[in-house]
Amino acid sequence: MILDQSYHHSAILRLGRSGIGRGRPDIVHLCLLLALGSPLNSDNQLNCFVHTRDDHIITMDPRARLPRNTDRFTALIEQLYQASAVPSSGPPLMKLRKESLKDLLRRISPDSVVALTMLGSPRPMEAVAAGLGTAKRPVLIVGGFPVGHFSDQTMNLAPGTFRIDRRKLEAWTVVGRAIYDYEKTVGTERF
Repeated sequence: MILDQSYHHSAILRLGRSGIGRGRPDIVHLCLLLALGSPLNSDNQLNCFVHTRDDHIITMDPRARLPRNTDRFTALIEQLYQASAVPSSGPPLMKLRKESLKDLLRRISPDSVVALTMLGSPRPMEAVAAGLGTAKRPVLIVGGFPVGHFSDQTMNLAPGTFRIDRRKLEAWTVVGRAIYDYEKTVGTERF
């Protein structure tokens, strides 16, 4: 069962410290909707992965059309955890595998890894995107959790850590800015 703060608040509180940062599938849902609906994705220039706190990687097919309703998205993720692929027959639009973030990065072998965090060096998103635009296989890590920061282990995987605003921004705002500025950098086709 995927915990959702809206429905499972008391259960999350009973988890104590391990419940911190849980119960917000809507954050990942909104980030994925934004990313998969972008011109960057339509031009096959984007690969989306979700790393979960229990070291699973969800791989998104760029053609995936996610439900617009968060409850339906959560049900889809529950189905994914049961079957390891959605749909369970035919070409999967989502795949689940047990894998650490470190192993994923080793597998896709990026030449640039950047994490966006309030603990990073201040840099405008345009400058971060320009740096990513010079790489052949860039990876951008955005936290999809409601509070807290990346673990030290995750921070150690990203040689570049940047804060793109003086304010704490919602994850979907960060994803939107990152994709838009990267699109401007690499010149996605508009018309």
